[in-house]
Amino acid sequence: MVKLQLLIVPNVTGYVHIQTNPKLSYSTNGTISDAYRIVNIFKHLAPDFDEKRVCVKIPATWEGLQACRTLEMKGIATLATTMFCMEQAALAAEAQCTYIAPYVNELKVHFEAGYVDENKAFEFCREAQAYYISHSFRTQVLAASLTSVDEVMQLAGIQHVTISPNLLNGLAAADLSTWNGTLGEYFAQGPAKKSWETKDYNALVRDESSWRMAFTRSGFGTSEGKIIQAINYFADFQDKLEGLVKQHAG
Repeated sequence: MVKLQLLIVPNVTGYVHIQTNPKLSYSTNGTISDAYRIVNIFKHLAPDFDEKRVCVKIPATWEGLQACRTLEMKGIATLATTMFCMEQAALAAEAQCTYIAPYVNELKVHFEAGYVDENKAFEFCREAQAYYISHSFRTQVLAASLTSVDEVMQLAGIQHVTISPNLLNGLAAADLSTWNGTLGEYFAQGPAKKSWETKDYNALVRDESSWRMAFTRSGFGTSEGKIIQAINYFADFQDKLEGLVKQHAG
Protein backbone atom coordinates (compact mmCIF):
# COMPACT_ATOMS: atom_id res chain seq x y z
CA MET A 1 0.00 0.00 0.00
CA VAL A 2 2.87 2.36 0.71
CA LYS A 3 4.26 1.72 -2.78
CA LEU A 4 0.87 2.60 -4.28
CA GLN A 5 0.77 5.84 -2.31
CA LEU A 6 4.28 6.76 -3.42
CA LEU A 7 3.17 6.41 -7.04
CA ILE A 8 0.63 9.21 -6.62
CA VAL A 9 2.86 11.51 -4.56
CA PRO A 10 4.07 13.49 -7.62
CA ASN A 11 0.46 14.26 -8.52
CA VAL A 12 -0.83 15.52 -5.17
CA THR A 13 -0.06 18.21 -2.65
CA GLY A 14 -0.48 17.91 1.09
CA TYR A 15 -1.03 14.60 2.82
CA VAL A 16 -1.11 11.06 1.49
CA HIS A 17 -3.39 8.80 3.51
CA ILE A 18 -2.93 5.19 4.50
CA GLN A 19 -4.90 3.11 7.00
CA THR A 20 -3.65 0.95 9.84
CA ASN A 21 -4.52 -2.73 10.09
CA PRO A 22 -8.25 -2.81 10.94
CA LYS A 23 -7.74 -5.94 13.03
CA LEU A 24 -5.95 -3.68 15.52
CA SER A 25 -8.97 -1.39 15.91
CA TYR A 26 -9.36 -2.29 19.58
CA SER A 27 -5.67 -2.15 20.46
CA THR A 28 -4.12 1.22 21.23
CA ASN A 29 -0.56 -0.07 21.41
CA GLY A 30 -1.01 -2.25 18.35
CA THR A 31 -2.33 0.67 16.32
CA ILE A 32 0.52 2.94 17.42
CA SER A 33 3.09 0.31 16.44
CA ASP A 34 1.41 -0.21 13.08
CA ALA A 35 1.41 3.53 12.40
CA TYR A 36 5.15 3.71 13.12
CA ARG A 37 5.65 0.71 10.85
CA ILE A 38 3.86 2.54 8.02
CA VAL A 39 5.94 5.69 8.46
CA ASN A 40 9.15 3.65 8.60
CA ILE A 41 8.25 1.88 5.34
CA PHE A 42 7.78 5.28 3.68
CA LYS A 43 11.23 6.33 4.93
CA HIS A 44 12.80 3.06 3.78
CA LEU A 45 11.28 3.10 0.29
CA ALA A 46 11.64 6.85 -0.32
CA PRO A 47 14.34 8.40 1.90
CA ASP A 48 13.78 11.83 0.36
CA PHE A 49 10.02 11.79 0.93
CA ASP A 50 8.83 14.14 3.68
CA GLU A 51 7.34 11.80 6.28
CA LYS A 52 5.31 14.71 7.66
CA ARG A 53 3.08 14.27 4.60
CA VAL A 54 1.90 10.88 5.85
CA CYS A 55 -1.55 10.97 7.46
CA VAL A 56 -2.48 7.71 9.15
CA LYS A 57 -6.14 6.67 9.01
CA ILE A 58 -7.35 4.98 12.20
CA PRO A 59 -10.83 3.61 13.05
CA ALA A 60 -12.56 5.86 15.59
CA THR A 61 -12.91 3.40 18.44
CA TRP A 62 -11.93 4.49 21.96
CA GLU A 63 -8.65 2.60 21.55
CA GLY A 64 -8.04 3.99 18.09
CA LEU A 65 -8.56 7.57 19.20
CA GLN A 66 -6.17 7.13 22.12
CA ALA A 67 -3.62 5.95 19.56
CA CYS A 68 -4.33 9.11 17.54
CA ARG A 69 -3.60 11.20 20.62
CA THR A 70 -0.17 9.60 21.09
CA LEU A 71 0.73 9.77 17.41
CA GLU A 72 -0.25 13.43 17.08
CA MET A 73 1.93 14.24 20.09
CA LYS A 74 4.80 12.52 18.26
CA GLY A 75 4.23 14.58 15.12
CA ILE A 76 2.37 11.98 13.04
CA ALA A 77 -0.84 13.28 11.45
CA THR A 78 -3.96 11.17 11.96
CA LEU A 79 -7.40 10.86 10.44
CA ALA A 80 -10.13 9.29 12.57
CA THR A 81 -12.14 7.21 10.12
CA THR A 82 -15.40 5.21 10.34
CA MET A 83 -16.95 8.22 12.08
CA PHE A 84 -20.71 8.25 12.66
CA CYS A 85 -21.64 10.44 15.64
CA MET A 86 -20.76 13.45 17.77
CA GLU A 87 -19.43 11.30 20.61
CA GLN A 88 -16.68 10.10 18.28
CA ALA A 89 -16.16 13.58 16.84
CA ALA A 90 -15.74 15.15 20.27
CA LEU A 91 -13.19 12.55 21.34
CA ALA A 92 -11.27 12.96 18.07
CA ALA A 93 -11.01 16.71 18.65
CA GLU A 94 -9.82 16.20 22.22
CA ALA A 95 -7.22 13.75 20.90
CA GLN A 96 -6.02 16.46 18.47
CA CYS A 97 -6.69 14.44 15.30
CA THR A 98 -5.83 16.31 12.12
CA TYR A 99 -9.01 15.11 10.39
CA ILE A 100 -12.15 13.10 10.97
CA ALA A 101 -13.88 11.21 8.17
CA PRO A 102 -17.64 11.11 8.74
CA TYR A 103 -19.24 8.42 6.57
CA VAL A 104 -22.24 10.00 4.86
CA ASN A 105 -23.40 6.48 3.98
CA GLU A 106 -22.62 3.39 6.00
CA LEU A 107 -20.01 1.24 4.30
CA LYS A 108 -22.56 -1.42 3.39
CA VAL A 109 -23.83 0.66 0.45
CA HIS A 110 -20.59 -0.03 -1.43
CA PHE A 111 -20.78 -3.81 -1.05
CA GLU A 112 -24.46 -4.79 -1.18
CA ALA A 113 -26.16 -4.01 -4.48
CA GLY A 114 -29.36 -2.04 -4.06
CA TYR A 115 -28.81 -1.20 -0.40
CA VAL A 116 -29.64 2.39 0.55
CA ASP A 117 -28.65 4.08 3.80
CA GLU A 118 -31.85 5.77 4.96
CA ASN A 119 -30.00 7.78 7.63
CA LYS A 120 -27.34 9.66 5.69
CA ALA A 121 -24.96 11.67 7.85
CA PHE A 122 -25.21 15.10 6.24
CA GLU A 123 -26.41 16.69 9.46
CA PHE A 124 -23.61 15.03 11.44
CA CYS A 125 -21.04 16.47 9.02
CA ARG A 126 -22.53 19.92 9.43
CA GLU A 127 -22.79 19.69 13.22
CA ALA A 128 -19.25 18.35 13.66
CA GLN A 129 -17.76 21.14 11.55
CA ALA A 130 -19.73 23.79 13.44
CA TYR A 131 -18.63 22.27 16.76
CA TYR A 132 -14.97 22.35 15.78
CA ILE A 133 -15.12 25.91 14.50
CA SER A 134 -17.07 27.25 17.49
CA HIS A 135 -14.59 25.67 19.93
CA SER A 136 -11.47 26.51 17.87
CA PHE A 137 -10.40 22.88 17.54
CA ARG A 138 -7.64 22.17 15.03
CA THR A 139 -9.43 19.05 13.74
CA GLN A 140 -11.07 19.40 10.32
CA VAL A 141 -13.90 17.47 8.67
CA LEU A 142 -13.21 15.30 5.61
CA ALA A 143 -16.44 13.62 4.55
CA ALA A 144 -16.33 10.18 2.95
CA SER A 145 -18.48 7.31 1.66
CA LEU A 146 -20.51 9.18 -0.96
CA THR A 147 -22.67 7.53 -3.61
CA SER A 148 -23.82 10.29 -5.98
CA VAL A 149 -22.97 13.66 -7.47
CA ASP A 150 -25.97 15.13 -5.64
CA GLU A 151 -24.44 14.06 -2.32
CA VAL A 152 -21.17 15.76 -3.26
CA MET A 153 -23.06 18.93 -4.17
CA GLN A 154 -24.94 18.99 -0.88
CA LEU A 155 -21.60 18.96 0.94
CA ALA A 156 -20.45 22.21 -0.69
CA GLY A 157 -19.06 24.27 2.17
CA ILE A 158 -17.47 21.39 4.04
CA GLN A 159 -13.75 21.72 4.77
CA HIS A 160 -12.70 18.61 2.82
CA VAL A 161 -14.37 15.75 0.97
CA THR A 162 -13.33 12.38 -0.43
CA ILE A 163 -14.62 11.94 -3.99
CA SER A 164 -14.18 8.65 -5.83
CA PRO A 165 -12.99 8.74 -9.48
CA ASN A 166 -16.44 7.90 -10.87
CA LEU A 167 -18.10 10.69 -8.88
CA LEU A 168 -15.33 13.11 -9.79
CA ASN A 169 -15.92 12.36 -13.47
CA GLY A 170 -19.65 12.74 -12.95
CA LEU A 171 -19.14 16.06 -11.22
CA ALA A 172 -16.92 17.32 -14.05
CA ALA A 173 -19.57 16.37 -16.61
CA ALA A 174 -22.56 17.70 -14.66
CA ASP A 175 -24.57 20.73 -15.76
CA LEU A 176 -24.62 22.57 -12.45
CA SER A 177 -27.14 25.09 -13.77
CA THR A 178 -29.78 22.38 -13.49
CA TRP A 179 -28.84 21.34 -9.97
CA ASN A 180 -31.80 21.65 -7.62
CA GLY A 181 -30.39 23.82 -4.87
CA THR A 182 -28.18 26.77 -3.99
CA LEU A 183 -24.53 25.79 -3.86
CA GLY A 184 -23.23 25.98 -0.30
CA GLU A 185 -26.63 26.79 1.19
CA TYR A 186 -26.82 23.66 3.36
CA PHE A 187 -23.64 24.40 5.31
CA ALA A 188 -24.27 28.15 5.35
CA GLN A 189 -27.48 27.53 7.31
CA GLY A 190 -25.53 25.97 10.18
CA PRO A 191 -26.51 22.80 12.06
CA ALA A 192 -30.12 22.07 12.89
CA LYS A 193 -29.01 21.37 16.45
CA LYS A 194 -26.01 22.09 18.63
CA SER A 195 -25.74 19.05 20.86
CA TRP A 196 -22.78 20.54 22.73
CA GLU A 197 -25.18 23.05 24.30
CA THR A 198 -26.95 20.24 26.16
CA LYS A 199 -24.16 17.63 26.45
CA ASP A 200 -20.89 18.08 28.31
CA TYR A 201 -18.53 16.57 25.76
CA ASN A 202 -15.55 18.01 27.62
CA ALA A 203 -16.26 15.75 30.60
CA LEU A 204 -17.46 12.81 28.50
CA VAL A 205 -14.25 12.39 26.52
CA ARG A 206 -12.21 12.17 29.72
CA ASP A 207 -14.14 9.22 31.15
CA GLU A 208 -13.79 5.99 29.18
CA SER A 209 -16.75 4.22 30.75
CA SER A 210 -19.09 7.18 30.24
CA TRP A 211 -17.89 7.67 26.68
CA ARG A 212 -18.40 4.02 25.78
CA MET A 213 -21.94 4.06 27.14
CA ALA A 214 -22.74 7.30 25.31
CA PHE A 215 -21.36 5.83 22.08
CA THR A 216 -23.37 2.65 22.56
CA ARG A 217 -26.55 4.69 23.05
CA SER A 218 -25.91 7.07 20.15
CA GLY A 219 -28.73 6.62 17.65
CA PHE A 220 -30.07 3.76 19.78
CA GLY A 221 -27.03 1.67 18.87
CA THR A 222 -26.87 2.52 15.17
CA SER A 223 -23.57 4.43 15.38
CA GLU A 224 -21.78 1.61 17.15
CA GLY A 225 -23.38 -0.91 14.80
CA LYS A 226 -22.08 0.98 11.77
CA ILE A 227 -18.49 1.08 13.00
CA ILE A 228 -18.61 -2.64 13.83
CA GLN A 229 -19.89 -3.28 10.32
CA ALA A 230 -17.16 -1.11 8.77
CA ILE A 231 -14.38 -2.79 10.76
CA ASN A 232 -15.69 -6.17 9.62
CA TYR A 233 -15.58 -5.12 5.96
CA PHE A 234 -12.07 -3.74 6.35
CA ALA A 235 -10.88 -6.79 8.30
CA ASP A 236 -12.24 -9.13 5.62
CA PHE A 237 -10.24 -7.28 2.96
CA GLN A 238 -7.19 -7.29 5.22
CA ASP A 239 -7.48 -11.09 5.42
CA LYS A 240 -7.76 -11.33 1.63
CA LEU A 241 -4.74 -9.08 1.16
CA GLU A 242 -2.67 -11.10 3.62
CA GLY A 243 -3.72 -14.27 1.82
CA LEU A 244 -2.53 -12.87 -1.52
CA VAL A 245 0.81 -11.87 -0.02
CA LYS A 246 1.32 -15.33 1.46
CA GLN A 247 0.34 -16.95 -1.82
CA HIS A 248 2.78 -14.95 -3.93
CA ALA A 249 5.55 -14.74 -1.34
CA GLY A 250 5.49 -18.50 -0.80
